[in-house]
Amino acid sequence: MNTSPIGSPQGMNGIFNVDKPAGLSSHTVVANVRRMSGASRVGHAGTLDPMATGVLLVCIGQGVRVTEYLIDHDKKYRARVRLGIETDTYDATGHVVAQRAVNVTRDQVADALQTFVGKIEQLPPAYSAIKKDGVAQYKLARRGVQVEMTARQVEIFSMMLIDTDLPDVEFEVHCSKGTYIRSLAHDLGEKLGCGAHLSALRRTAVAQFSIEDAVSLDELRNAFANGYAPKYLNPLDEALLQFQAIVVNSEIAKQLQQGIALTCGAEYSSSLLRAYSTGGECIALLERGSAPGVWKPKKVFGVVNS
Repeated sequence: MNTSPIGSPQGMNGIFNVDKPAGLSSHTVVANVRRMSGASRVGHAGTLDPMATGVLLVCIGQGVRVTEYLIDHDKKYRARVRLGIETDTYDATGHVVAQRAVNVTRDQVADALQTFVGKIEQLPPAYSAIKKDGVAQYKLARRGVQVEMTARQVEIFSMMLIDTDLPDVEFEVHCSKGTYIRSLAHDLGEKLGCGAHLSALRRTAVAQFSIEDAVSLDELRNAFANGYAPKYLNPLDEALLQFQAIVVNSEIAKQLQQGIALTCGAEYSSSLLRAYSTGGECIALLERGSAPGVWKPKKVFGVVNS
């Protein structure tokens, strides 16, 4: 039996926008892409819980080096919440810890959602991947260890009620990085006085990456098997569009790739700077040097040919 990776393209660098199916962890999706591609460097930008579906950005090759900038972007979700039942994990995978009657109206739900819009202090669920002394909190919680969570500030840009079929409600949320939708579901139940948990979640966007443009894992597998996987590969600089850009000639490009800083006559306001070759290839990400107008390589991508 042939056990070699299917469709093993060399030098594949960039970002796959994968529509993660329910039941798989983000780590499992990454392992699937690694096996399909034969690439050694594969990672994801922003974990989705196994029960969740939707946009999971899987980075490959040099793309792995820009995951931190993808994680920083805001995100959009479509969430379904079951009112009246609380669980220890704040979602449908947990154990029921309380049940209460649901005596609310659609307008009350809509009004309650709006109270979360803006900058809020959010308490993450005990069953989360946040680490304490190097150990994920959910591992401690599963052992019965009392986990003291610390509230942190997140921003909710918008929340919109989509559907109400009590005790189930569905809403869309646009939020900053680090927001736990499970905590929003739990807090909504507290605000309505009936308790609640997250029963389904779909991530619909991460920055400019939308669910409409995502590829299913099965389709990606087929694409690798038939040699057209690059069709779904987004260039790595899609993670860096929030930064200003500069085009440099081949001589300066080679200097950047050797770690030599450049001096720009123009002023740039962004904290980092994308550097492109005259051929349109993103060759480096630059950071400010110690002197005005000086930019030094922070990350270097690819090789510029003579």
